[in-house]
Amino acid sequence: MPAEARPGQRVVYLRDRDGQRMKDVIYVHPPSYKGAEFQNPAGLPRPVVAGLPFPWITPMGDGGPLFREVERVKAELCRRLWGCQVCGHDLDTTAWAALERPEDGSPVITSAAIHGACLRLAAQHCPVLGDAANGYAFTEVVRDDIATAADENGHARAPTARWHLRPLSETPRPHRTRTFLTLSEVLAEP
Repeated sequence: MPAEARPGQRVVYLRDRDGQRMKDVIYVHPPSYKGAEFQNPAGLPRPVVAGLPFPWITPMGDGGPLFREVERVKAELCRRLWGCQVCGHDLDTTAWAALERPEDGSPVITSAAIHGACLRLAAQHCPVLGDAANGYAFTEVVRDDIATAADENGHARAPTARWHLRPLSETPRPHRTRTFLTLSEVLAEP
């Protein structure tokens, strides 16, 4: 039976790679799953577990947070509904994305954008994102800047898709200026 939304809620139907329905999810603000409050609610400050902030898209295992894992449904909710993967709240008009390299068309490291303050929090604690040796670049984005990458047959892959930074020439705002920051520049921002 499909999920039903009450006033103020939106139902999101997520599909797996074969196009089959994966899960009915009701998104509310702050987000919760159908039928029960999620044990890792949205908001700031983030809960701290084992000395680390607990991102909203990180799943909870029997022994605590699974910091190396991403809860696929929540990550896809963030991407589809323009939500922050760290705090779970809606993003502003602009947000931030981490990229493999500083250029238009670069692959996006994660499938969803992030608030500036949440990016700094993640970069301080995430061993992958915060490792300067990885050479990631960071840029401010709007919702239509991040697009799914096509597979070898030209089909969009979702929800476990790779995402890329759409070139400015392919956006509704092609005359915008895009700036790419290094990890040290992101961490130096107020």
